[in-house]
Amino acid sequence: MLELFRFLVDYQVWIYVILGVLAFIYLIRIISAARERYSTIFGLEREDAQRRLNSALAVFILLLLLIGAEFTLVTFVIPEWPLVMMTPTPQPDAASTEEAMPMITNSAAEGGLTILSTPEGAVGGSSPAVAALSSGCIAGQLEWLAPSTGDVISGSYTLEATVNVRDMAFYNWAFSPVEDQQNWQVLSAGNLPVLEGDLGLWATTQVANGDYVLRITVYDLNNEELPPCDVYIRVLNED
Repeated sequence: MLELFRFLVDYQVWIYVILGVLAFIYLIRIISAARERYSTIFGLEREDAQRRLNSALAVFILLLLLIGAEFTLVTFVIPEWPLVMMTPTPQPDAASTEEAMPMITNSAAEGGLTILSTPEGAVGGSSPAVAALSSGCIAGQLEWLAPSTGDVISGSYTLEATVNVRDMAFYNWAFSPVEDQQNWQVLSAGNLPVLEGDLGLWATTQVANGDYVLRITVYDLNNEELPPCDVYIRVLNED
């Protein structure tokens, strides 16, 4: 089924062109047969013209239905299909989450912006938490462009990312409060590559102010989940 959907999406322009040309040809046949049907005075010729008119009209209607089906599938059905096929995202246990997850705090030195504080005992410029945070993010293939980790966002925020993973079947993006990463809320999904483009709008006014994780999860052609790409952000809307 996924291969059929991929074919319909990849070749949609050619499908529209071919069906459109055939529909135009049969429209001309309909007009021609109709003229003969209403201009002839002989019974046999009129019956023959009527048969050709009925046949051309039936094919023309079928072609219109196929065009409508292609448009409906590509525009409405296929973008929502991944939501039906999604498998639950495995969740880490509370202990491992608490150990690995960096905390989001306000810093007066940064002018009130949200930054990440690494766990105690981190060595050098990166910690195990930061490495775990970016483990599924690959530049040019799977990465968040906006927001970035530590950003404070509000209102209707446009999410931007690159999702261009080889053998990708579909992906989704979801969010969860930092302190409770057990119930991810999937808000959108797709099955076409995104190159430094928009994933959609997130109406942050519909969630409580606080710290959240945004996650992109990709599934391959075998319906297996790849390591997700996360960013940690804060939602802060005025009351």
